[in-house]
Amino acid sequence: MYGLKAVCSVILSVALLSAVQSGQAEWYYRVIGQDDTAAGQTEKNRIREAALSACPLLEDDLLSALPEIKKAAESVAPCRVEIKCWSPGNSLPSAPTLYITIGEGRGHNCWGVLYADSLRMAQAEEIPEEPDKVEFVWPIWTWLLSLFGL
Repeated sequence: MYGLKAVCSVILSVALLSAVQSGQAEWYYRVIGQDDTAAGQTEKNRIREAALSACPLLEDDLLSALPEIKKAAESVAPCRVEIKCWSPGNSLPSAPTLYITIGEGRGHNCWGVLYADSLRMAQAEEIPEEPDKVEFVWPIWTWLLSLFGL
C-alpha cells in the first residue's frame, strides 16, 4: 500500500508542478488562524497582509519568492508557509495554493484568488462548509485506484 501512496504522491506533485510551470492554473491563498478568538483572528489578518504584500506581481516568480513571503509572515507571528494543492469548495477547481497555517490551525480561515487573469489578491468570503475537505476529481487518480481495487 505504501508504494501506491508514493506513486500517487509523485503523480500529484508532477501535475501540480506542470500547472505551476505552464502558468495555466489559478493560484489561491489560504490563511488559517490559530483559534477563533478576536486576538487570533486579528493576528491571522495581519499575517495575511504581510504575506500578500511580499508576493511578487507575477505568478512565475512566486516559488522563488517563497522564502521572502515566509519571512514576512513570520515577522508577525510564528506560522507555517507552504505551497499545497487545494480547492475552496466543490464548485471551484483545485489549484496551487499559498497555504499559511498559524499554530494548530483550528481557527477560521480566509482565502482568495492570488493570481488569475491578471487579478491579484481578490479576497473571498470565508468558506461556510467543511473548509478542510479537499476533493480531487482526477481521471488518472481514479484509474490508478481502480487498478488496485480501491
